[in-house]
Amino acid sequence: MKEVLGLKKTMSNLYEEIDEAIELGVKYALEDIATYTIDLSKPTVDTGAYITSFSYGVGSGRPRGKSSEGRPKEADPQTMATEGLNNLLNDINNIQDFNRKDTIVLRNGSPHAISVEEGGANWRLTQPYKIFERVRNKYG
Repeated sequence: MKEVLGLKKTMSNLYEEIDEAIELGVKYALEDIATYTIDLSKPTVDTGAYITSFSYGVGSGRPRGKSSEGRPKEADPQTMATEGLNNLLNDINNIQDFNRKDTIVLRNGSPHAISVEEGGANWRLTQPYKIFERVRNKYG
């Protein structure tokens, strides 16, 4: 006596579970990176333009970028941090099919992003914040 077992359905179910686990893992990693990035950026808040200009990109498209021009100074850091984090979490939720993405880019499209990162004479503090460098050092 013998029994022929069809594994096609079992394998299909396993592949679905693996795909879901990968997607969930990538989402959690992106959320961790977003939270860390925003936490690092809180001391940079002046108008809120920089901290609310972070975005995740998955291809071509315009990065989120806000100018500090004409914005009131001394914005509440926590309010701006919440807005910035919500922007990134919305970006994550809008990504379709994580399993087919080779690259997801964290970017900041504010006109003064380079000054925040690198410091300089025209920046309010000459010491750079090196947000992207610190994120890269922690997450690779």
